Amino acid sequence: MAYRRRRSSSLLSKLIKTICAIAFVIYAVWYGYSRFFTFNPKQILEESVLKEKTFASQVTEVVSPRHKIKAYLIEDKANPIISISFLFKNAGLASDDANKQGISNVVAAMLVEGSGELDSQAFKEKLENLAIGISFDASVDDFSGSLITTSENQEEAYKLLADSLTKPLFAEKDLQRIKQQAYKSFLMQKEHPNSVLSLELAKFLYGKHPYGRNPLGSIDAISRITEDDLRGFLASHLALNNLIIGAAGDISPEKLGLVLDRIFGALPQNAGINFVRNPEIDFKQGDKNINLPAAAGQNISSFAAPGVSRTDEDFYPLYIANHILGGSGLNSRLSKAAREDKGLTYGIYSYLSLADKSPLIRGGFSSTKDNYNKVVSILNEEWEKFGRKGATKQEVEDAKNYLVSSYNLRFASVANLSEILVYMQKDNLGRDFLQKRNEYVKKVSIEDVNKAARRYFSTENKISVNVGQF
Repeated sequence: MAYRRRRSSSLLSKLIKTICAIAFVIYAVWYGYSRFFTFNPKQILEESVLKEKTFASQVTEVVSPRHKIKAYLIEDKANPIISISFLFKNAGLASDDANKQGISNVVAAMLVEGSGELDSQAFKEKLENLAIGISFDASVDDFSGSLITTSENQEEAYKLLADSLTKPLFAEKDLQRIKQQAYKSFLMQKEHPNSVLSLELAKFLYGKHPYGRNPLGSIDAISRITEDDLRGFLASHLALNNLIIGAAGDISPEKLGLVLDRIFGALPQNAGINFVRNPEIDFKQGDKNINLPAAAGQNISSFAAPGVSRTDEDFYPLYIANHILGGSGLNSRLSKAAREDKGLTYGIYSYLSLADKSPLIRGGFSSTKDNYNKVVSILNEEWEKFGRKGATKQEVEDAKNYLVSSYNLRFASVANLSEILVYMQKDNLGRDFLQKRNEYVKKVSIEDVNKAARRYFSTENKISVNVGQF
Protein backbone atom coordinates (compact mmCIF):
# COMPACT_ATOMS: atom_id res chain seq x y z
CA MET A 1 0.00 0.00 0.00
CA ALA A 2 1.47 3.37 -0.98
CA TYR A 3 0.11 5.43 1.88
CA ARG A 4 -1.15 4.63 5.33
CA ARG A 5 -2.98 6.30 8.13
CA ARG A 6 -1.49 6.00 11.54
CA ARG A 7 -3.70 3.51 13.35
CA SER A 8 -3.53 1.35 16.47
CA SER A 9 -5.95 -1.15 17.95
CA SER A 10 -7.28 -1.44 21.45
CA LEU A 11 -5.55 -3.53 24.08
CA LEU A 12 -5.51 -7.24 23.24
CA SER A 13 -6.32 -6.62 19.59
CA LYS A 14 -3.75 -3.81 19.68
CA LEU A 15 -1.21 -6.24 21.06
CA ILE A 16 -1.88 -8.60 18.19
CA LYS A 17 -1.67 -5.82 15.62
CA THR A 18 1.27 -3.98 17.21
CA ILE A 19 3.40 -6.91 18.29
CA CYS A 20 2.57 -9.35 15.52
CA ALA A 21 2.27 -6.91 12.66
CA ILE A 22 5.31 -4.88 13.66
CA ALA A 23 7.25 -7.93 14.78
CA PHE A 24 6.86 -9.59 11.44
CA VAL A 25 6.75 -6.46 9.30
CA ILE A 26 10.01 -7.22 7.59
CA TYR A 27 8.96 -10.78 6.90
CA ALA A 28 5.56 -9.58 5.74
CA VAL A 29 7.10 -7.06 3.39
CA TRP A 30 9.51 -9.63 2.02
CA TYR A 31 6.99 -12.44 1.71
CA GLY A 32 4.08 -10.33 0.50
CA TYR A 33 6.04 -8.39 -2.06
CA SER A 34 7.95 -11.47 -3.18
CA ARG A 35 4.81 -13.47 -3.68
CA PHE A 36 2.99 -10.65 -5.44
CA PHE A 37 5.75 -9.88 -7.84
CA THR A 38 6.51 -13.53 -8.50
CA PHE A 39 3.35 -13.38 -10.58
CA ASN A 40 2.72 -10.88 -13.33
CA PRO A 41 0.77 -8.02 -11.72
CA LYS A 42 -0.54 -6.93 -15.10
CA GLN A 43 -1.99 -10.38 -15.62
CA ILE A 44 -3.57 -10.32 -12.17
CA LEU A 45 -5.24 -7.01 -12.96
CA GLU A 46 -6.35 -8.13 -16.39
CA GLU A 47 -8.04 -11.19 -14.92
CA SER A 48 -9.69 -9.31 -12.05
CA VAL A 49 -13.47 -9.02 -12.16
CA LEU A 50 -13.04 -5.56 -10.61
CA LYS A 51 -10.89 -4.18 -13.41
CA GLU A 52 -13.74 -2.58 -15.31
CA LYS A 53 -15.81 -1.61 -12.26
CA THR A 54 -16.91 2.00 -12.30
CA PHE A 55 -18.55 4.15 -9.66
CA ALA A 56 -20.50 6.66 -11.71
CA SER A 57 -23.48 8.00 -9.74
CA GLN A 58 -23.12 5.31 -7.10
CA VAL A 59 -22.28 7.43 -4.05
CA THR A 60 -25.38 8.85 -2.43
CA GLU A 61 -25.43 11.31 0.45
CA VAL A 62 -28.08 10.21 2.94
CA VAL A 63 -29.52 12.48 5.62
CA SER A 64 -31.54 10.89 8.40
CA PRO A 65 -35.09 12.23 8.76
CA ARG A 66 -35.04 13.02 12.47
CA HIS A 67 -31.54 13.97 13.62
CA LYS A 68 -30.15 15.02 10.22
CA ILE A 69 -27.25 12.61 10.50
CA LYS A 70 -25.30 12.39 7.24
CA ALA A 71 -23.67 9.41 5.60
CA TYR A 72 -22.25 8.36 2.24
CA LEU A 73 -23.76 5.22 0.74
CA ILE A 74 -22.91 2.84 -2.08
CA GLU A 75 -25.93 0.61 -2.55
CA ASP A 76 -24.97 -2.82 -3.84
CA LYS A 77 -27.52 -5.63 -3.81
CA ALA A 78 -25.22 -8.21 -5.37
CA ASN A 79 -24.85 -9.90 -1.97
CA PRO A 80 -27.09 -9.79 1.13
CA ILE A 81 -24.45 -8.02 3.24
CA ILE A 82 -24.45 -4.57 4.83
CA SER A 83 -21.41 -2.72 6.17
CA ILE A 84 -21.44 0.49 8.19
CA SER A 85 -18.17 2.20 9.09
CA PHE A 86 -17.91 5.31 11.24
CA LEU A 87 -15.43 7.43 13.10
CA PHE A 88 -15.44 10.21 15.64
CA LYS A 89 -12.94 12.83 14.53
CA ASN A 90 -10.19 13.90 16.93
CA ALA A 91 -11.32 11.39 19.58
CA GLY A 92 -8.28 9.12 19.34
CA LEU A 93 -5.21 8.45 21.43
CA ALA A 94 -3.67 11.89 20.98
CA SER A 95 -6.69 13.56 22.59
CA ASP A 96 -6.61 11.40 25.74
CA ASP A 97 -6.14 13.44 28.91
CA ALA A 98 -2.50 13.39 29.97
CA ASN A 99 -3.42 11.61 33.21
CA LYS A 100 -5.67 9.10 31.40
CA GLN A 101 -3.45 7.98 28.55
CA GLY A 102 -4.91 4.83 27.04
CA ILE A 103 -8.52 5.42 28.03
CA SER A 104 -9.61 5.47 24.38
CA ASN A 105 -8.14 1.96 24.02
CA VAL A 106 -9.98 0.76 27.10
CA VAL A 107 -13.27 2.21 25.87
CA ALA A 108 -12.81 0.56 22.48
CA ALA A 109 -12.28 -2.80 24.18
CA MET A 110 -15.13 -2.38 26.68
CA LEU A 111 -17.78 -1.43 24.13
CA VAL A 112 -17.91 -5.07 22.98
CA GLU A 113 -18.04 -6.46 26.52
CA GLY A 114 -21.80 -6.38 26.92
CA SER A 115 -24.60 -3.85 26.61
CA GLY A 116 -28.27 -3.45 27.35
CA GLU A 117 -29.44 -6.68 28.98
CA LEU A 118 -26.56 -8.79 27.64
CA ASP A 119 -23.43 -9.47 29.64
CA SER A 120 -20.09 -9.95 27.91
CA GLN A 121 -20.52 -13.65 27.16
CA ALA A 122 -24.13 -13.33 25.99
CA PHE A 123 -23.24 -10.34 23.80
CA LYS A 124 -20.43 -12.17 22.05
CA GLU A 125 -22.44 -15.34 21.63
CA LYS A 126 -25.22 -13.38 19.99
CA LEU A 127 -22.79 -11.78 17.57
CA GLU A 128 -21.37 -15.17 16.66
CA ASN A 129 -24.71 -16.91 16.32
CA LEU A 130 -26.10 -14.18 14.04
CA ALA A 131 -22.88 -13.70 12.02
CA ILE A 132 -22.66 -10.06 13.08
CA GLY A 133 -19.36 -8.22 13.39
CA ILE A 134 -19.03 -5.18 15.66
CA SER A 135 -15.66 -3.64 16.44
CA PHE A 136 -14.16 -0.43 17.77
CA ASP A 137 -10.68 1.00 17.45
CA ALA A 138 -8.70 3.96 18.75
CA SER A 139 -6.16 5.32 16.28
CA VAL A 140 -3.81 8.16 17.08
CA ASP A 141 -6.26 10.71 15.63
CA ASP A 142 -9.76 9.22 15.70
CA PHE A 143 -12.04 6.75 17.42
CA SER A 144 -13.68 4.43 14.91
CA GLY A 145 -16.10 1.54 14.68
CA SER A 146 -17.67 -0.83 12.21
CA LEU A 147 -20.66 -3.09 11.76
CA ILE A 148 -21.06 -5.87 9.23
CA THR A 149 -24.15 -8.02 9.03
CA THR A 150 -26.25 -10.12 6.73
CA SER A 151 -29.44 -8.53 5.47
CA GLU A 152 -31.43 -11.21 7.29
CA ASN A 153 -30.08 -10.20 10.71
CA GLN A 154 -29.73 -6.48 10.15
CA GLU A 155 -32.42 -5.37 12.61
CA GLU A 156 -30.78 -7.20 15.49
CA ALA A 157 -27.38 -5.90 14.37
CA TYR A 158 -28.55 -2.28 14.51
CA LYS A 159 -29.91 -2.78 18.02
CA LEU A 160 -26.68 -4.36 19.24
CA LEU A 161 -24.57 -1.53 17.83
CA ALA A 162 -26.87 1.16 19.22
CA ASP A 163 -26.78 -0.47 22.66
CA SER A 164 -22.97 -0.72 22.51
CA LEU A 165 -22.71 3.02 21.95
CA THR A 166 -25.41 4.17 24.36
CA LYS A 167 -26.02 1.36 26.88
CA PRO A 168 -22.65 -0.31 27.51
CA LEU A 169 -22.45 -2.35 30.73
CA PHE A 170 -18.85 -1.46 31.64
CA ALA A 171 -18.94 -4.26 34.21
CA GLU A 172 -16.14 -4.13 36.78
CA LYS A 173 -15.03 -7.73 36.17
CA ASP A 174 -14.65 -7.02 32.45
CA LEU A 175 -12.76 -3.80 33.17
CA GLN A 176 -10.30 -5.64 35.41
CA ARG A 177 -9.77 -8.30 32.74
CA ILE A 178 -9.08 -5.62 30.10
CA LYS A 179 -6.58 -3.98 32.46
CA GLN A 180 -4.78 -7.31 32.89
CA GLN A 181 -4.62 -7.72 29.13
CA ALA A 182 -3.17 -4.24 28.90
CA TYR A 183 -0.52 -5.07 31.49
CA LYS A 184 0.55 -8.14 29.53
CA SER A 185 0.67 -6.07 26.37
CA PHE A 186 3.06 -3.59 27.99
CA LEU A 187 5.35 -6.39 29.16
CA MET A 188 5.49 -8.00 25.72
CA GLN A 189 6.02 -4.63 24.08
CA LYS A 190 9.24 -4.08 26.04
CA GLU A 191 10.65 -7.45 25.00
CA HIS A 192 10.36 -7.13 21.25
CA PRO A 193 12.90 -5.17 19.17
CA ASN A 194 10.33 -3.92 16.65
CA SER A 195 8.14 -2.57 19.43
CA VAL A 196 11.13 -0.87 21.02
CA LEU A 197 11.97 0.65 17.64
CA SER A 198 8.44 1.97 17.12
CA LEU A 199 8.31 3.56 20.57
CA GLU A 200 11.77 5.09 20.31
CA LEU A 201 11.08 6.60 16.89
CA ALA A 202 7.86 8.19 18.18
CA LYS A 203 9.73 9.75 21.12
CA PHE A 204 12.59 10.82 18.87
CA LEU A 205 10.25 12.54 16.42
CA TYR A 206 7.67 14.03 18.76
CA GLY A 207 9.15 14.31 22.23
CA LYS A 208 6.38 15.21 24.69
CA HIS A 209 3.78 15.86 21.99
CA PRO A 210 0.82 13.41 22.22
CA TYR A 211 2.04 11.71 19.03
CA GLY A 212 5.10 10.63 21.01
CA ARG A 213 3.05 8.62 23.50
CA ASN A 214 3.01 4.88 23.76
CA PRO A 215 0.08 3.75 21.55
CA LEU A 216 -1.01 1.44 24.37
CA GLY A 217 -1.25 4.41 26.73
CA SER A 218 0.20 4.52 30.23
CA ILE A 219 -0.06 1.43 32.43
CA ASP A 220 -0.33 3.60 35.55
CA ALA A 221 -3.11 5.67 34.00
CA ILE A 222 -4.97 2.58 32.79
CA SER A 223 -4.77 1.01 36.26
CA ARG A 224 -6.65 4.01 37.69
CA ILE A 225 -9.47 4.11 35.11
CA THR A 226 -12.96 3.66 36.54
CA GLU A 227 -16.42 3.09 35.12
CA ASP A 228 -17.13 6.81 35.59
CA ASP A 229 -14.07 7.63 33.48
CA LEU A 230 -15.34 5.38 30.69
CA ARG A 231 -18.78 6.95 30.71
CA GLY A 232 -17.22 10.39 30.82
CA PHE A 233 -15.20 9.56 27.71
CA LEU A 234 -18.35 8.50 25.86
CA ALA A 235 -20.14 11.69 26.80
CA SER A 236 -17.29 13.99 25.79
CA HIS A 237 -15.77 12.22 22.75
CA LEU A 238 -18.49 10.35 20.86
CA ALA A 239 -20.99 12.90 19.59
CA LEU A 240 -22.95 13.82 16.50
CA ASN A 241 -20.85 16.83 15.57
CA ASN A 242 -17.64 14.79 15.12
CA LEU A 243 -19.28 11.71 13.60
CA ILE A 244 -18.57 10.55 10.02
CA ILE A 245 -20.37 7.55 8.50
CA GLY A 246 -20.01 5.41 5.38
CA ALA A 247 -22.30 2.53 4.40
CA ALA A 248 -22.25 -0.03 1.63
CA GLY A 249 -24.19 -3.07 0.55
CA ASP A 250 -27.78 -4.27 0.50
CA ILE A 251 -29.49 -1.20 1.95
CA SER A 252 -31.47 1.60 0.30
CA PRO A 253 -30.97 5.31 1.03
CA GLU A 254 -34.42 5.49 2.64
CA LYS A 255 -33.70 2.55 4.93
CA LEU A 256 -30.25 3.85 5.83
CA GLY A 257 -31.71 7.21 6.89
CA LEU A 258 -33.93 5.45 9.43
CA VAL A 259 -31.04 3.26 10.57
CA LEU A 260 -28.80 6.28 11.20
CA ASP A 261 -31.36 7.76 13.59
CA ARG A 262 -31.81 4.41 15.28
CA ILE A 263 -28.10 3.72 15.87
CA PHE A 264 -26.66 7.18 16.46
CA GLY A 265 -29.63 9.38 17.34
CA ALA A 266 -29.16 9.11 21.11
CA LEU A 267 -25.55 10.35 21.05
CA PRO A 268 -24.71 13.78 22.53
CA GLN A 269 -24.94 16.66 20.10
CA ASN A 270 -21.50 18.15 20.73
CA ALA A 271 -18.13 16.67 21.66
CA GLY A 272 -15.71 18.30 24.08
CA ILE A 273 -12.29 17.15 22.96
CA ASN A 274 -8.74 18.20 23.88
CA PHE A 275 -7.07 20.26 21.15
CA VAL A 276 -3.93 18.67 19.71
CA ARG A 277 -1.42 21.09 18.24
CA ASN A 278 0.87 20.37 15.32
CA PRO A 279 4.18 18.89 16.51
CA GLU A 280 7.50 20.57 15.87
CA ILE A 281 9.95 18.02 14.51
CA ASP A 282 13.67 18.65 14.24
CA PHE A 283 14.70 16.85 11.08
CA LYS A 284 18.28 18.06 11.52
CA GLN A 285 18.96 16.09 14.71
CA GLY A 286 20.59 13.16 12.93
CA ASP A 287 20.06 9.48 13.64
CA LYS A 288 19.80 7.47 16.85
CA ASN A 289 21.24 4.00 17.40
CA ILE A 290 20.00 1.83 20.25
CA ASN A 291 22.03 -1.22 21.21
CA LEU A 292 19.72 -4.10 22.04
CA PRO A 293 21.13 -7.59 22.66
CA ALA A 294 17.66 -9.09 22.16
CA ALA A 295 17.89 -8.16 18.46
CA ALA A 296 19.81 -11.42 17.99
CA GLY A 297 22.13 -10.30 15.22
CA GLN A 298 19.50 -8.33 13.31
CA ASN A 299 19.59 -4.58 12.95
CA ILE A 300 16.28 -2.88 12.17
CA SER A 301 15.80 0.69 11.05
CA SER A 302 12.85 3.04 10.78
CA PHE A 303 13.21 6.40 9.07
CA ALA A 304 11.06 9.47 8.53
CA ALA A 305 11.07 12.63 6.43
CA PRO A 306 8.57 15.49 5.92
CA GLY A 307 5.49 14.55 3.89
CA VAL A 308 2.21 16.16 2.84
CA SER A 309 -1.43 15.94 3.83
CA ARG A 310 -4.02 14.09 1.77
CA THR A 311 -5.38 17.29 0.20
CA ASP A 312 -2.05 19.01 -0.46
CA GLU A 313 -1.37 19.83 -4.12
CA ASP A 314 1.84 17.81 -3.88
CA PHE A 315 0.08 14.66 -2.69
CA TYR A 316 -0.30 12.82 -6.00
CA PRO A 317 3.17 13.77 -7.34
CA LEU A 318 4.71 12.62 -4.07
CA TYR A 319 2.49 9.53 -4.03
CA ILE A 320 3.86 8.51 -7.44
CA ALA A 321 7.43 9.48 -6.55
CA ASN A 322 7.37 7.38 -3.41
CA HIS A 323 5.88 4.45 -5.34
CA ILE A 324 8.91 4.52 -7.62
CA LEU A 325 11.52 4.91 -4.89
CA GLY A 326 10.26 2.57 -2.18
CA GLY A 327 6.55 1.84 -2.41
CA SER A 328 6.32 -0.71 -5.22
CA GLY A 329 7.74 -3.79 -3.54
CA LEU A 330 10.53 -5.62 -5.28
CA ASN A 331 10.21 -3.27 -8.25
CA SER A 332 11.13 -0.19 -6.22
CA ARG A 333 14.52 1.44 -6.62
CA LEU A 334 15.43 0.81 -2.99
CA SER A 335 14.55 -2.87 -3.18
CA LYS A 336 16.38 -3.40 -6.45
CA ALA A 337 19.53 -1.69 -5.16
CA ALA A 338 19.69 -3.20 -1.66
CA ARG A 339 17.87 -6.51 -1.97
CA GLU A 340 17.77 -7.73 -5.55
CA ASP A 341 21.21 -6.53 -6.68
CA LYS A 342 23.16 -6.90 -3.43
CA GLY A 343 21.15 -9.29 -1.27
CA LEU A 344 21.85 -7.15 1.79
CA THR A 345 18.38 -6.90 3.32
CA TYR A 346 15.27 -9.00 3.80
CA GLY A 347 13.15 -6.03 2.80
CA ILE A 348 13.29 -2.27 2.41
CA TYR A 349 10.29 -0.03 1.79
CA SER A 350 8.80 3.46 2.12
CA TYR A 351 5.26 4.83 2.31
CA LEU A 352 3.31 8.01 2.97
CA SER A 353 2.02 8.29 6.54
CA LEU A 354 -1.10 10.47 6.81
CA ALA A 355 -1.45 11.28 10.49
CA ASP A 356 -3.58 14.42 10.75
CA LYS A 357 -1.02 16.59 12.51
CA SER A 358 2.16 15.13 11.06
CA PRO A 359 2.18 13.74 7.50
CA LEU A 360 5.47 11.99 6.82
CA ILE A 361 7.38 9.83 4.39
CA ARG A 362 8.11 6.72 6.44
CA GLY A 363 10.09 3.59 5.76
CA GLY A 364 12.37 0.93 7.12
CA PHE A 365 14.53 -2.12 6.58
CA SER A 366 16.25 -4.95 8.41
CA SER A 367 19.60 -6.60 7.84
CA THR A 368 22.31 -8.54 9.58
CA LYS A 369 24.56 -6.37 11.71
CA ASP A 370 27.42 -7.01 9.24
CA ASN A 371 25.41 -5.66 6.31
CA TYR A 372 23.71 -2.82 8.16
CA ASN A 373 26.12 -0.02 7.21
CA LYS A 374 26.07 -1.10 3.57
CA VAL A 375 22.28 -0.87 3.46
CA VAL A 376 22.36 2.56 5.12
CA SER A 377 24.80 3.75 2.45
CA ILE A 378 22.62 2.41 -0.36
CA LEU A 379 19.49 3.95 1.16
CA ASN A 380 21.11 7.37 1.49
CA GLU A 381 22.65 7.18 -1.97
CA GLU A 382 19.37 6.21 -3.67
CA TRP A 383 17.38 8.75 -1.63
CA GLU A 384 19.76 11.59 -2.50
CA LYS A 385 20.07 10.56 -6.17
CA PHE A 386 16.30 10.43 -6.51
CA GLY A 387 16.06 13.90 -5.02
CA ARG A 388 18.65 15.28 -7.44
CA LYS A 389 17.80 13.47 -10.68
CA GLY A 390 14.20 12.36 -10.15
CA ALA A 391 12.46 9.59 -12.05
CA THR A 392 12.60 8.58 -15.69
CA LYS A 393 9.66 8.97 -18.05
CA GLN A 394 9.23 5.19 -18.18
CA GLU A 395 9.22 4.89 -14.40
CA VAL A 396 6.50 7.54 -14.10
CA GLU A 397 4.36 5.95 -16.79
CA ASP A 398 4.73 2.48 -15.28
CA ALA A 399 3.85 3.78 -11.83
CA LYS A 400 0.79 5.66 -13.07
CA ASN A 401 -0.44 2.70 -15.08
CA TYR A 402 -0.12 0.39 -12.10
CA LEU A 403 -1.74 2.79 -9.63
CA VAL A 404 -4.67 3.36 -12.00
CA SER A 405 -5.25 -0.26 -13.01
CA SER A 406 -4.88 -1.62 -9.49
CA TYR A 407 -7.13 0.92 -7.78
CA ASN A 408 -10.37 -1.02 -8.19
CA LEU A 409 -8.88 -3.97 -6.30
CA ARG A 410 -9.51 -1.96 -3.14
CA PHE A 411 -13.26 -2.37 -3.62
CA ALA A 412 -13.40 -6.14 -3.23
CA SER A 413 -15.64 -6.03 -0.13
CA VAL A 414 -18.42 -3.87 1.25
CA ALA A 415 -16.34 -3.37 4.39
CA ASN A 416 -13.61 -1.72 2.31
CA LEU A 417 -16.20 0.38 0.51
CA SER A 418 -17.82 1.73 3.66
CA GLU A 419 -14.45 2.63 5.17
CA ILE A 420 -13.32 4.41 2.01
CA LEU A 421 -16.52 6.45 2.09
CA VAL A 422 -15.70 7.56 5.64
CA TYR A 423 -12.26 8.85 4.66
CA MET A 424 -13.60 10.53 1.55
CA GLN A 425 -15.66 12.69 3.90
CA LYS A 426 -12.96 13.17 6.50
CA ASP A 427 -10.49 14.40 3.89
CA ASN A 428 -13.11 16.48 2.02
CA LEU A 429 -12.41 14.64 -1.24
CA GLY A 430 -15.91 15.13 -2.60
CA ARG A 431 -18.73 12.71 -3.33
CA ASP A 432 -17.43 12.22 -6.89
CA PHE A 433 -13.92 11.26 -5.76
CA LEU A 434 -14.26 7.64 -6.88
CA GLN A 435 -14.92 8.78 -10.43
CA LYS A 436 -12.11 11.36 -10.38
CA ARG A 437 -9.34 9.61 -8.51
CA ASN A 438 -7.72 7.88 -11.47
CA GLU A 439 -7.78 11.12 -13.45
CA TYR A 440 -5.88 12.79 -10.61
CA VAL A 441 -3.18 10.17 -11.04
CA LYS A 442 -3.16 10.26 -14.84
CA LYS A 443 -2.72 14.03 -15.10
CA VAL A 444 0.46 14.07 -12.99
CA SER A 445 3.40 14.84 -15.27
CA ILE A 446 7.00 13.75 -15.00
CA GLU A 447 7.81 17.38 -14.19
CA ASP A 448 5.39 17.25 -11.25
CA VAL A 449 6.93 14.03 -9.95
CA ASN A 450 10.49 15.28 -10.20
CA LYS A 451 9.58 18.59 -8.60
CA ALA A 452 8.20 16.64 -5.65
CA ALA A 453 11.30 14.45 -5.60
CA ARG A 454 13.54 17.51 -5.37
CA ARG A 455 11.41 19.01 -2.62
CA TYR A 456 10.99 15.99 -0.35
CA PHE A 457 13.84 13.54 -0.93
CA SER A 458 16.89 15.00 0.75
CA THR A 459 19.02 13.13 3.28
CA GLU A 460 19.37 16.40 5.19
CA ASN A 461 15.71 16.07 6.22
CA LYS A 462 15.65 12.32 6.81
CA ILE A 463 16.14 10.97 10.31
CA SER A 464 16.11 7.43 11.60
CA VAL A 465 16.08 5.35 14.74
CA ASN A 466 17.88 2.03 14.60
CA VAL A 467 17.81 -0.93 16.97
CA GLY A 468 20.28 -3.79 17.06
CA GLN A 469 23.99 -4.25 17.61
CA PHE A 470 26.28 -1.46 16.49
